[in-house]
Amino acid sequence: MHELSIAIEILDIVEREAAKHGAAVVRRVNLRVGDLSGVETESLAFSFDAVKGEKDLTRDTILSIERLPVKIRCTPCDEVFHGAGHMVVCPQCEGFDTQLLQGEELEIEDIIID
Repeated sequence: MHELSIAIEILDIVEREAAKHGAAVVRRVNLRVGDLSGVETESLAFSFDAVKGEKDLTRDTILSIERLPVKIRCTPCDEVFHGAGHMVVCPQCEGFDTQLLQGEELEIEDIIID
């Protein structure tokens, strides 16, 4: 279950950032997780909740996860469309020369502190 190690790393990052800003408490962590990231968001949320209470700073922190669909751009015709993976055919020109624009992310968008 690599989601547990991801949750621990997220909390480490959050704690470091909170310390930089002299925060007493972390209210919310907003994540962006792409559909191709390989992360099970339910497992990540469960793991985060399981480990967040180890410190007073994050005991009541809410984890918000935004799922990002796969977004692809066709290089020849510049069509942007949603897909299911890396190798896709453009629905506009049926070309194979495509570029992944979105879908592999696993990033902290922002941290709300007090």
